[in-house]
Amino acid sequence: MVVFRSGLFFLAFLVIGGAWGQTMATVDRQALAELESLAAQHPSSKALVLAAQGHPVALVQGRATVGFIGLLNADTTPTAWRTWAQAHEAVFPGACRHGVASFRVDANHLDVLEALPMDRLELASRAVPNLDKARYGTRVDSVHAGLDLPTAFHGEGVLVGVLDWGFDYTHPMFYDTALTASRIRGVWDQYRTAGEAPDGFDYGAASLEPWEIQLMGSDTSNVYGYSTHGTHVAGIAAGGGAGVGLTGMAPASDLLLATLMVDEAAALDAFAWMQDVAEADNKRLVINNSWGLPQWGTPDGTSLSNVFIDGLSEDGVVFVSSNGNNGDSNFHIEQTFTTAGDTARSKVQFYPLSAHPHAWGQNLTLWGEPGEAFSANFMVTVGASTEVNQSPWFNTADGPFMLEAVHVAMEDTFVYDVVAEAAHPDNGRPFLQLRIHKGNTGLGVALQMTADQGTVHAWNHTHLSNDVGNWGQDFQAATSGWLQGTPAYGIQQPACGESVIAIGAYASEYLNSQGTEVGGSPAYFSSHGPTLDGRLKPNVSAPGVNVESSLSSFRDGAYAVTEEVEFDGMTYEFAKLSGTSMSSPAVAGIVALMLEANQNLSPSDVRDILEVTARQDQATGALPAEGEVEWGHGKVNAHQAVLAALNWVSWVGHPTLPDNPTGEDLMAQPNPAQERVLVSGNLSAQSTYRLVDTRGRVWQEGPASPVFRIDLQGMPPGVYVVMAWDPELQTSHTTRVVKTQ
Repeated sequence: MVVFRSGLFFLAFLVIGGAWGQTMATVDRQALAELESLAAQHPSSKALVLAAQGHPVALVQGRATVGFIGLLNADTTPTAWRTWAQAHEAVFPGACRHGVASFRVDANHLDVLEALPMDRLELASRAVPNLDKARYGTRVDSVHAGLDLPTAFHGEGVLVGVLDWGFDYTHPMFYDTALTASRIRGVWDQYRTAGEAPDGFDYGAASLEPWEIQLMGSDTSNVYGYSTHGTHVAGIAAGGGAGVGLTGMAPASDLLLATLMVDEAAALDAFAWMQDVAEADNKRLVINNSWGLPQWGTPDGTSLSNVFIDGLSEDGVVFVSSNGNNGDSNFHIEQTFTTAGDTARSKVQFYPLSAHPHAWGQNLTLWGEPGEAFSANFMVTVGASTEVNQSPWFNTADGPFMLEAVHVAMEDTFVYDVVAEAAHPDNGRPFLQLRIHKGNTGLGVALQMTADQGTVHAWNHTHLSNDVGNWGQDFQAATSGWLQGTPAYGIQQPACGESVIAIGAYASEYLNSQGTEVGGSPAYFSSHGPTLDGRLKPNVSAPGVNVESSLSSFRDGAYAVTEEVEFDGMTYEFAKLSGTSMSSPAVAGIVALMLEANQNLSPSDVRDILEVTARQDQATGALPAEGEVEWGHGKVNAHQAVLAALNWVSWVGHPTLPDNPTGEDLMAQPNPAQERVLVSGNLSAQSTYRLVDTRGRVWQEGPASPVFRIDLQGMPPGVYVVMAWDPELQTSHTTRVVKTQ
């Protein structure tokens, strides 16, 4: 560590060489340094956990432990890893799937990290909930009624996993519709100290016995107290109605409820536990995540937690996640640089220190393109944009490094730290994090960034000193030529993952007393896509405004109660809450209906069906075939999704469809369609097409061209495949079309 003074700032600078053999992001090393300092200040484990609420620290067997995720090296098998971990008292192994392992380490013995048999290591991120007349709007009521379906579907035979906080195991919403038996298949309270942990894990208490679950009553108080978030979310996904008609999407599904200890390492453990139960029961599993990791990890789905999730998806687990609640924050800017010396500027809005007991300042995270270094600093301003002075410039090409500094301007002091990577271990992109504390000064701060070429993205999040904030603050165009922030690129982990179905939110439609449909507008808070690497998110949208569902009878917070029901001598209540926390479980429940209809659907099949059957209306407007960053592909349509699921076909192994088409790259509009569809693609004028159903029967064939029309009138509803052959290019091209009534 070198400390020096230059001009108006003091600087403490540390170049990262790394004592550990594993690849680890510098921002994680910075957090570990903070944890080591906190551990030295707080020898009591309980005191350390309280002092480190902004970090993945939790009590396990009475010891303060830190959550990690690692990638095993090529010579280490999962069995060898567990043997190694069990031989080290400071290490608590968790789940291991597809070479990615979660584990915890005693906070006072982090030196054991040096010997880990791993190639890559990540500090687990803190998780926070995404909380800020759904059956009609989603058309689930038609599925429950069996309208134009061979039978009604309610999610029977499918497990719905909910990873959250604040579960009331006794609530009648989690009973069958006759209120005679609980549908909770199993629970794992990762905070509970009394009871047996699940097989293969060392913390919390789990049960698969209905009588024992009822005796437990609820999960224990945790970082969110006695919350009700999980009870509300689970009720939306799979509530049985509790005798008052407030039925969830999949009222016949069984539930797996896991109370998340604090971070994504514990989340991966819960995913693995749910997968184990589902495999033992020989049932399909859909997992809902109404929480996110707003400031940590990579926004392009390349983190180890997303690699873990992608692996479980390959095993058949379907993941549904809330998109995030930063749709009303203009917290993102981007600039494409083409000329050396060009500089982009934007004013940084700060969250008021008085608004939160742990408010500290702003966390600015910047990402560039692989191989294209960039530089950034901050300017202190007075008035709208008049410069007072600037911090030094920091170039990602000098990374990896981290530093802490004090900057003085007009007798006011700014405390800040910087972390930089020339190539982040997860994705090879240059990365820079700049955290700034300006106290109560009236001076302003502007971010400046420059590069010779390439695009640089920046986000502005609130930073808390002893907690995790999941809300953005604006970037502002304080003067002409400065950048104005937008809500774009707001997708958080785990929703940004390739295999995760990300859900946006809108206000539920309903029929008013005159029989007119009202509502349906987009939720102001629903985060916008795409991901950093340009993939469309959200995939679809669902109701997330004033959604009515169950409240925990054990909660310690006050809510505006909308409904009450008496059950077993107790009063149970309901309330309306808003957030993508509410829209995600709606889709998770719909996925359960789809899996009941067709147990053979892969997670990618589920995603494709949801996208291709999503509906558009006056609120969405006409959406492009590739989707749109606020709505995704439109509003989820359970009825059409279940209808499509019944007739869906995968390419591989089908007797009449090509196993390896050049690509499912034709575009069909509209889709779904009732009468006709317009198909376009990279085809020559000599091309031909066939329209086949899922049994391989040919319904139509004829000439194709770059744009051609297919008439669907008179054909039965269902899923069809358009197969085009181009003799000039010697290529085959395909797409699926859903024919509606």
